[in-house]
Amino acid sequence: MENPIKKTINGIDVYYIVSDKYKTITCSLIFTHEQGLEKINEYYFLSNILIDNMKNYPSNEKKYRYLSSLYGLEAFGSAKNIGNHISNQFVVTYPNERYIKGEDSLSENAFKFLVEMVMNPKMRKGNFTKKVLDESLEEANQLFSILKSIKDMHAYYNYTKIFYEDKAELKFDFPSIDYLDKVSLETLLEAYLDFFTTSKIFIFVTGNIDEAKMDRIIERNLPKKFVSHNFELKKKTYLYNPNYETKILKEHYDVSQSRIFMGYLSNVEYFSDRHAAMSIFNDIFGGFDQSLLFTKIREEDNLAYYVDSNYMPDEQTVTVAVSCEVIHEDEVLEKVKVILEEIKAGNFSDEIFNQAKDSCINAVHSINDSQTTYLLQHIKNYQLFDTKYDLEKRLETYQSVTKQDVIEVANSLVLDTVYFYTKGDTHASK
Repeated sequence: MENPIKKTINGIDVYYIVSDKYKTITCSLIFTHEQGLEKINEYYFLSNILIDNMKNYPSNEKKYRYLSSLYGLEAFGSAKNIGNHISNQFVVTYPNERYIKGEDSLSENAFKFLVEMVMNPKMRKGNFTKKVLDESLEEANQLFSILKSIKDMHAYYNYTKIFYEDKAELKFDFPSIDYLDKVSLETLLEAYLDFFTTSKIFIFVTGNIDEAKMDRIIERNLPKKFVSHNFELKKKTYLYNPNYETKILKEHYDVSQSRIFMGYLSNVEYFSDRHAAMSIFNDIFGGFDQSLLFTKIREEDNLAYYVDSNYMPDEQTVTVAVSCEVIHEDEVLEKVKVILEEIKAGNFSDEIFNQAKDSCINAVHSINDSQTTYLLQHIKNYQLFDTKYDLEKRLETYQSVTKQDVIEVANSLVLDTVYFYTKGDTHASK
C-alpha cells in the first residue's frame, strides 16, 4: 500500500489511498457531527432515508436500472460513532474504468451519484414527508422487538445499559431507544441541515485511481453547499478508577439458561503502545478456541454452553460472555475471575501466548484483504489521530509484544459490571 495523499479541494479535505491491489474504486463521503447524542436517531435514519428517497429515482426499479448502467455500482449509507462523535458515511463502489475498454466517464458518474444521494432527497414543502419518518420509526421499533425476542441480544443490550449507566454520554446505540420519542419532522430536518451548516466533511477514495483525473472530477462536482466546519475531533474519555465498586445486577426472565456478562474497563487507550498487548491478552483469555476460558470452563469442566471474551479497543473494554445452567452461575463467575488472576500472575504457557500472537497478527493482515475494511481503518485513524493507518507499523507493534506486556495490561483491568440474565420471576433483582 502506498502512502495516502491528502489534498484540499474546494475547501474539503480529500484523501487518496492509491493501490493496484483492488480492481474496484471505493469513494466515501463523510459528515462528522460535533454535537452529542441528542440527534443520534435522526442521523441514523438519514443514512437510509437519503439513499432510499432520491428525488430523481422515485422507484427502486429506476434507481437500480441506473446503477446497472454504471456496471453494478453499489451504494450504501451508515451512521456510526468515531470517537465521541457521530459520522454519516455515504459510499459508492464500482469497477475501475482503467480495466473497462472504451469507458472513461464511470468515475465521474459515480461521484455525481454519491453527491446526489445527499443533495437531492424527495421533500414536500421543504421537509421530509411524514410517511418517510413513520417508516423509519416503525423500522426502529421492529428492531427493538426483534432484539427482545432473541435472548442473547436482549441480554447483551440490558448489560450495556447497566455498564453505561454512569457514563451515558459514551453510549452510542443505532438506533437509540432513549431518544426515540424526541424524533420529529423538525428534528429530522435540523439534522439534515447540520450536514451543511455544522459538520466536518471528508472525502476518501481508494483504488488504482488516476489522481489528476479524480481531482478534476471532485472539483467540478462538489456543491458549493458542501462547507466543512473545523472543530477538534475528540476520542472517548473514560474515567479509570482501579478502586471502582463493581455494579452487579441480576434480572429474571422466562428463559431456560443463564446469560452472564462481565464488563472490564482498562486504561489502555485505542491505538496506544499497549493496544496490541491487550488484543493478545484477549485471545489468551477468551478470544479464540484455544483460549483459557474456553478450554478450562467449557472443555474441561463442562460448565458453560459457550464462554468467550471480546476486546473493544475504542471502548477500552473487555467483556466476558457466558451461557450456562442456572446452577452453575456462581461457579462460572468465580472461575472467570481465577483465570484472569492466573494471567495477571503470568501463569500461561508460551504455546498459548504464541498462538494468540499469531492469531492477532493474522487478523491485522486480513484488514488489507478488504478494500472497504482497509478504507474504514484509514478513516478512523485520520479522524481520531490525523494520521494514516500504517499496516506495517501495526504488524511490528504486535510482533514486539512480550509476555510481560500481556501481564501488565491484564493487571490494568477493573471489573465494572456483572449482569445476570437468568431464569426466575420476571424482573426480580439483586
